[in-house]
Amino acid sequence: MSASTHPAFAPHVVDRLRAVTTPRWLGVDECLIQEGALDTTLYYVEHGRLRVETQERGVFAEVGAGNVVGEYAFLDDMPRSARVFAAEPTCVLPLRREDVRAALGDVAGALEDFTASLVNRVLARLGSASGATLASDFLTNLESTARTHRAVRHPYLTALATGDVPDLHGALRDFATQYYGYSAHFPRYLTVVISRLEVPEHRAALIENLTEESGHYSEDDLAELAKFGVHREWIEGIAHPILFRRFRTAMGVAEASRWSDEIEVVNWREMFLSVLTSGSPAEAIGALGLGTEGIVRDVYCQLTESIDRLGLPASDTVFFPLHTAVDDHHQETLRDIAMSFATTPSDRRDLAKGMRKALALRAGFWDWMLERARAMDVTRELRPRRGMRPAAPWMDVGQS
Repeated sequence: MSASTHPAFAPHVVDRLRAVTTPRWLGVDECLIQEGALDTTLYYVEHGRLRVETQERGVFAEVGAGNVVGEYAFLDDMPRSARVFAAEPTCVLPLRREDVRAALGDVAGALEDFTASLVNRVLARLGSASGATLASDFLTNLESTARTHRAVRHPYLTALATGDVPDLHGALRDFATQYYGYSAHFPRYLTVVISRLEVPEHRAALIENLTEESGHYSEDDLAELAKFGVHREWIEGIAHPILFRRFRTAMGVAEASRWSDEIEVVNWREMFLSVLTSGSPAEAIGALGLGTEGIVRDVYCQLTESIDRLGLPASDTVFFPLHTAVDDHHQETLRDIAMSFATTPSDRRDLAKGMRKALALRAGFWDWMLERARAMDVTRELRPRRGMRPAAPWMDVGQS
């Protein structure tokens, strides 16, 4: 059993947190957090001791005074990964995101330091107590975190997959319109990351991925894709952005200049590029690999389920099954590169940071798209609604 003993925050930070919340006392064996719950409250332990357990593992950690529980959900909107009980009479400070912003928002750098402290604690938990966790185990944990993130299990994707929107055709037409402003730039994202890498083998591997993005495949790849119903004449020599434009045309979306992109699309694209260019190479790999390519299959499978409801010709929607198939290779390439970075604490932190930034940006975009889909009427026109903007991410994900 591991025990958390190192204080989570400096005393002056704790004093500020005390001022914005009301302490909660727990009796022995009283439950604080239920496994699988969807709340995002962070708990700072003032006095006493908590025990952390799961149904499968039993009790695996204790959290004492000066420490916190609930970091995962607080940072990423993830379902609770464990249940927490009071091991003795215990006092905690419940901290919502708005509480923390109120307490620390007027102090320069305080929110960033607070968040960095939580991220470091999450990374410490992902690793072993001795820090000797294998790189593969570390990456497996990060990949699991990504697959359960709200960006992948978003209500927008669920609503499209189940047809639970006022006008499915209109919602998918809007998706075809807006998503192109981000996805058409993927070769650019890939080129930026290639330029950040120092190891020739890593650059060469991603250049091969870039070649596939331009529509060039080996005979083995084409044979494998044929098993997924992807005919070579649909894709050979055709760049992926053009395949997406084929889908747009099938949906009745007229061509437009890039200057017509909505500000939310431009923000996603530019902030993602900022992550790739401004952070470390490990952060760039975390964003493009773990936080983007690593979730493509899960995201596009939900979109494909929705698109299939429209009965469009398979050649017009081939962009999606192509990516759920061929991106297995891309994911393996980026994972191999990430493996080389996952050997030092600083690079592990940056891999996770880049991944979380990419996921937060995508989740914010889905928030906006869901609002638009719900505001659509049966005439396939978007009804203007006040405040139709994506919810602001918990932190400025464009900053390093």
